[in-house]
Amino acid sequence: MTTRLSSAQLESFVVLARELKFGRAAELLHISQPALTKRIQNLEETVGQILFLRLREGLELTESGRVLQRYAASIALQEQDLIDNLIGGKSEDGNLAGFFRLVAFSSSLRSVALPALAVLLRANPRLTCQTIKGEVHQIHDMLIDGRVDFCLSLSECERMGIENVQIGIERNVLIESVRHATRPDCYIDHEPRDNFTERFFLSQTGATVPRMLRAYFDDIYGLIDAVSQGIGRAVVPVHLIRPEHEVRAVAGYRPFEVPVLLQFHTQPHPTSLQRAVVETLVRECPPLLQANRMHGKTGAAIADDALLLAQRRQRRKRRAGKT
Repeated sequence: MTTRLSSAQLESFVVLARELKFGRAAELLHISQPALTKRIQNLEETVGQILFLRLREGLELTESGRVLQRYAASIALQEQDLIDNLIGGKSEDGNLAGFFRLVAFSSSLRSVALPALAVLLRANPRLTCQTIKGEVHQIHDMLIDGRVDFCLSLSECERMGIENVQIGIERNVLIESVRHATRPDCYIDHEPRDNFTERFFLSQTGATVPRMLRAYFDDIYGLIDAVSQGIGRAVVPVHLIRPEHEVRAVAGYRPFEVPVLLQFHTQPHPTSLQRAVVETLVRECPPLLQANRMHGKTGAAIADDALLLAQRRQRRKRRAGKT
């Protein structure tokens, strides 16, 4: 006998998985909390798996719960796609309708994701979306947990069932102020867990990172403004830099190139909406990432000690190899 999932149980699971609070989920479902608890218990008995961990600080999805959440999200998208095609969810000219969510790291959201998605949204007036700025260490979890449908990130998501599609290269350079004397030992990142500056120096030297003071600005554009004011140096994507920022690349460093990846859940039968979003981002993002608008003054600043020492070691090795 085939086991079937109750639509009421599945709907209750989806809401509870999103809210992770029985009281709030019951309120949204317009049922009592005991009734919701009973539905979830029956669902867990049906699938033979624990779907939620009841922790002191609240609920947390188990791995089985995450699998069911992805399944439910897939079914919801396919159901909406079917309705759109059957009863006119699309406009008379065949345009897309619906809603999707995308999270992106700060340097790609306004400069890459939004201009690319705008092409799709302008062509489909009944299509809407939610875009979210996420920290690099949070983005994959948001996709895995079903809080978003798509993400742009700087690293592969190795979770099974996630597609990784490279849509371009982010080219990063170390910048300093043109207008003000810059403290050469101060480097600016987004937050203490952000190790992008260290990764930049490791890409140059292979092993060494200079001693540095740290400053933090959560917004990437605020970070560039901080560099312009002489607060410190920072590693930023070239495609964000404009002449009015009055910054220059610090001489002596190679650009640090990082792949930009579009990620989403693998679907055996992708909806027309998913296909359209993926095709649009794959087509529109590369030229936006390739744009190099860094004009104006260029300085001949001296590279930091870590790079100079590494270059000296390389020269000594070459001389030693010749003797």
